[in-house]
Amino acid sequence: MSDAADAGQWVAPVISLAGARAERSSVDDARAHLDDDELARAETISMRALSRKGLSRRELVDRLRENDISPEAAEFEADRLQRVGLIDDAELARVLVDRLVARKGLGRSALMGELRQRKLDPDAVEQAIAEHGAESDAGALIDQLVADRLRRLGSLDRATAERRLVSYLQRKGHGGPMAHQAVRRALDGAPAGRRTPEFE
Repeated sequence: MSDAADAGQWVAPVISLAGARAERSSVDDARAHLDDDELARAETISMRALSRKGLSRRELVDRLRENDISPEAAEFEADRLQRVGLIDDAELARVLVDRLVARKGLGRSALMGELRQRKLDPDAVEQAIAEHGAESDAGALIDQLVADRLRRLGSLDRATAERRLVSYLQRKGHGGPMAHQAVRRALDGAPAGRRTPEFE
């Protein structure tokens, strides 16, 4: 190796394949106990389902079970697809968080609810939300949501407008003091013709 290193050539490290052989052996052992026809059906069902939309591991297993695939064969198929990268809860969670924040302006609690419905791994959901930085962008997102919604409210008294805006933000998963402050800022800065005078 020293001659190759002295000559400026790179030598690839030796990688032991013993672990790969052991993994392959355990996969073969698991497959030996399953019906080949059932595995073929499971593969057909899963490929058809994945061609339509990304699925979480749990969604895929549930879909297979709904189609009378045994629990063992469903888990085997999910493991196989996970090994080859066709199902990945962490990646699906990241994609969904980005999409839901961009399209619907959802906050943390609403994101958690939406992703829970997709039966994603809870750790993957937490990681995706943390990576997105939903909390750091929340202020600007809330301000934008309030401004957009305020334009559609028409002429309402301040109390009604405030109640409706806060309720709207809560449905989007943005609650607490930040939502109330954004609503008050927007109402204080709204043009006089946008709402009726405040009666206190």
